[in-house]
Amino acid sequence: MAKTLILETIAREMRTGIIVLGKKGAALYANPSFTKFFPVEGGVEGRAVAEIIRNEPLLKAIGGFLERRRGSTENIEITEGQRFFSVRLVPLKERAAFSLLIFLQDITEEKRVETIKKDFVANVSHELRTPLASIKGYSETLLDGGMDDRETLREFLRIIDRHATRMSRLIDDLLTLSRLESHQMTIVSAPVDMKELVHTIIPGFEKQARDKGIAISSAIPEKLPKALGDHDRIEQVLVNLLDNAIKYTHSGGAVSVSAESDNGSVRIEVKDTGIGIPAADIPRIFERFYRVDKARSRELGGTGLGLAIVKHIIQGHNGKLHVESRPGKGSTFSFSIKACK
Repeated sequence: MAKTLILETIAREMRTGIIVLGKKGAALYANPSFTKFFPVEGGVEGRAVAEIIRNEPLLKAIGGFLERRRGSTENIEITEGQRFFSVRLVPLKERAAFSLLIFLQDITEEKRVETIKKDFVANVSHELRTPLASIKGYSETLLDGGMDDRETLREFLRIIDRHATRMSRLIDDLLTLSRLESHQMTIVSAPVDMKELVHTIIPGFEKQARDKGIAISSAIPEKLPKALGDHDRIEQVLVNLLDNAIKYTHSGGAVSVSAESDNGSVRIEVKDTGIGIPAADIPRIFERFYRVDKARSRELGGTGLGLAIVKHIIQGHNGKLHVESRPGKGSTFSFSIKACK
């Protein structure tokens, strides 16, 4: 009795779904994890397996075992809705009795991570292939006699340098993102004067803005409380947001940085009058390598990692990140970080 109780308790607490079928395919037992995956009103005991499970590949595998009433353990993978399961079928035969144990493990998260890894490798390869091909092509042309023309030499070297710089930025961003995601980049919190930080950063963008005919401004209150955060990481956030704002704003537009105290936090807002972001793309813009306009982003020198870095830095501060945007009307990116007391 004690042994049966122990086994039932173990099965009940397992995250792996378990169902036991008799020789005619009727359910003898199912643990809570299984009924969560395949809910059946009124319980599963005594019901035919086809009333419980609708997945055709799994039913076919179960049918084979029930017909033979024997066989070795079998492992299969199935898809049910938006979820993936690893299924293990274990037949048990003792004299005239036969039962089939089915174990279901939810591997949806593993599949998601696997997909992310594959996409990441594909994206990195693609991002590096283009500048490498250009560098190789222009350098081969120079080696084949292009160096004899001084103007051609100067122009080709300028192009090679631009692509080498793009590769360098991509590698730097990849390393930064890797350290952030693996928590190897420590967030060192200290009081940060946001007014001083903004006024230090903006001059570095004035030439870039002036060359495009964009007005850049800031409005930071004198009595704004200091933010509690990592100075260098917050600077990185502002640099990425300002860089994007200027890149995606047409000539004659404007970019502004403002700040305010907000319920114990300091809220910073970077606003532009640029091309904007379609509503369908907004939930994905913080993903690695996601671009609304891939061709335009590469043309402007973007790595596709800037907003992913921004997201991880703000998360590392337990802060909040928000974006509002309308195509043709511009975008407003804001983040909030705890204020010093």
